[in-house]
Amino acid sequence: MLYLLWIFLCLELKEYTALYIFFVTCAVCFLGIEFLIIFEPFFKPMIVTQKDIYGTYVIDKDKYPGEQANWQYKNFKFEITQDNKMIFQSHIYDNYWKQEIVDVSYAPGYFDFNKNEYCNQRIRIHSNRNNHHIIRNNPTLYRKSFNRFYYVFESEKFGNVFFKKGT
Repeated sequence: MLYLLWIFLCLELKEYTALYIFFVTCAVCFLGIEFLIIFEPFFKPMIVTQKDIYGTYVIDKDKYPGEQANWQYKNFKFEITQDNKMIFQSHIYDNYWKQEIVDVSYAPGYFDFNKNEYCNQRIRIHSNRNNHHIIRNNPTLYRKSFNRFYYVFESEKFGNVFFKKGT
């Protein structure tokens, strides 16, 4: 309000600097809005499809770096295959890995008519109490911008365990 009052006072005094400042401010606001409209897709979380979910997942050491994350990275990984299986691997010793294969289904997110498929699907693990403690519960999917997402598993022994797609 005071800004507009100042402009009108300056215009009465025949100073055109206030008008110049007003137009520059409007131009900067307009360019800022255009910037947000143009670059909005880059800041939105990615849309995860079933094809994006297939692949190998490892411990995300960036979430909580340290000795525990390094140890988990060396000892746990899993793969989701196209035949709806999760192959969870836990390191036993040397080059020996224990594999647990469990069925996976997908909880539908929403149907994208442009892509003609369901998006933001989450995996549901069909495991039981005999499976490893990391994969007993369904994970939570977290989506980020720039085509990144990760899963968080709730473990009885470790708390939250973060997996990202990669090798």
